[in-house]
This record gives sequence, C-alpha cells and structure tokens, in this order.
Amino acid sequence: MDTKPLEIESESLIQHELIKFGFNVTKPAFDKEGADLLVVDGIRQKYTHFLKIQCKGRVIKSNGSYIEIPISYVTENFILFLYVRNENLESSLFAFFYEDIAEWNTRNDKYVLNFTLNKIKMPEFQERIFNRKLAESIKIRLKSSKIKKYTSLIIDELFMEKAISKTLSKYKEIYPEREFTKPSVVDVILPTLEMYDNFKSKDKKINCHIFAYEESDCGESDKLVSQSFTTSNGVVVKVYREATDDFVSFEVLDYMERVINTENVILVADDVTYEEPLNKLKEKDIDVTLVMFSSDDGRRMFTNHMWGDVAFPIARSIGLSDYEW
Repeated sequence: MDTKPLEIESESLIQHELIKFGFNVTKPAFDKEGADLLVVDGIRQKYTHFLKIQCKGRVIKSNGSYIEIPISYVTENFILFLYVRNENLESSLFAFFYEDIAEWNTRNDKYVLNFTLNKIKMPEFQERIFNRKLAESIKIRLKSSKIKKYTSLIIDELFMEKAISKTLSKYKEIYPEREFTKPSVVDVILPTLEMYDNFKSKDKKINCHIFAYEESDCGESDKLVSQSFTTSNGVVVKVYREATDDFVSFEVLDYMERVINTENVILVADDVTYEEPLNKLKEKDIDVTLVMFSSDDGRRMFTNHMWGDVAFPIARSIGLSDYEW
C-alpha cells in the first residue's frame, strides 16, 4: 500500500499539534538524520537546542502494520511521532523517545516496531499518546538537549564563477610565466572552508549548498548530492547543487531563513540583494560569515558581518602559496 499521502497528512497534523502546545517548529532544509521537522528552543537565536522529529503515518488493517527506523537516526534528541488510523477512521497520535525505540527489535541495522489494533490499546502504546503531559516532557528534553552546531557553506554559483574568472585573470597578469588551470566551483570549497570556517566542534558536520540559475520548463528546483569528500581534519562535506529558474538570491535567502537557528552559516556571495536581509540578521545578533570581494575588487554589498576575501581560497585552489597572494 502506498503510504505517501498518509505520511504527508501525518507530518502536517504533527506540526499543528506541536505548535498547539507552544513549540517552535521548523522544517530542515535537508535531510538532518531522519528529521522531518525540528523543534527549536529559540527561533531567533544563532545556536539553539533542538529536537529531531520523524513523522510516520499508518492505516492499521486486520493484519496489523509496522514501521522501521535506521538505528543511526536514533540519538538522545530524536523523537518519533506515529499517527495511526484504522479503517473506521478512528485515529491516535503516539510519541516515542529514543529510550523507547531502543527497546524495539532490530533488523538490517533498523529498529522495527510491529503493531496491531489490539496492541495499540495496551499500556505500552496508551502511555505514549501525545497529550499535555507528554508535551511537558518534550519541553524538558528540549532544554537539556545538546547543542549540535552544524556548518552550512552556501554558494551563489554565478558569483563564484565570476570570482574565479576574475581572480584567475588577475594572477595570470601577476605571474605571466606560470600556467594555471581554471578551478571549478567545487574545487574552491575546501580552501574556502579551511580559511573561513572558524567553528570547531567534535560533532561537526558540513553541508555545502550551491545555488545555480538554469532555465527550466517546469520551474522546479533540481536537488541532488553532487559530491562528498573529507577535509584534512576528517570532517565529511556533502555537496548539494540546487538549480532554479528564479532569482538565485531568493533561493539562498529562503534556505538561510530555514537553517539560521541551527547552522553556522558561511555565505559566498556579493550582491546588493543580500545586503538588507543580512543587516536585519545582524540587528538580531545573528552572525553570518561572508566570503566576497574586497572593496578594491568592486565589492557590491556592505554589512557589519565578519567577512573574508573570496580571491584567497581561489588563489589557493590554483596552487598559489600563501606568500604569493
């Protein structure tokens, strides 16, 4: 049976129920270890406690049903919400914490829960019906959850391509005797992180989102994992490329709006359309690290955020040593 429509319905219902009990709820901009929703402590804070919410929906027939969850998803800040409906349209909403899920059977690196119409009437399910008592328990868990700070490197592809061409031309003039190979946008990712990612954490994770303009008949964003690689410190970087036929700055700002509470954001861009939204973030004491041109090279936006010159990581990517910049 196709459970997709019910999964969508259950996510909407669960989001509504969480908001009803006073939670700040947002959607992750990418798959954050199985999270369909995030419950965050401070909606305007740069770093905040958060809980990962996975939403499941099932219709139970006479032969019962089951759910599976990858074991790797289930950490202390993971909560599973299960929306169950029988053929008479009677429904219930259950919430399971990580210690509950750890008691389930396992199969193929997944936790598995089988249930029937009779089983969901038993105490082990009834005690997990989502209500005010359980909501208060979630609030306590939220306050005590670890703050895991992720890094998002966001690249305006058109800007980076222009920056690469401009920087390459500059160094060809400075070093006419040398031959340089033009780097790709992906080639500049690691040097950019090495130079401008000042955030340190044992739980560090980095996602790089490249936003590109491409004409399209359907107008839908093309989202895929283009590549992944590991830094010299052993940190895995996942690279996503998202194509849009709309203004790239709109897509970038929309993405930032969704991740700014749980991400350490590095933005590679230089356009006046970003200036006002970035200044508004600064007014809320939310910092973004900017990578753009220096004023000598024709910088187009001015903010009070910390910034670095995009020419330096590009120079490193074409093989120049630090003293040659």
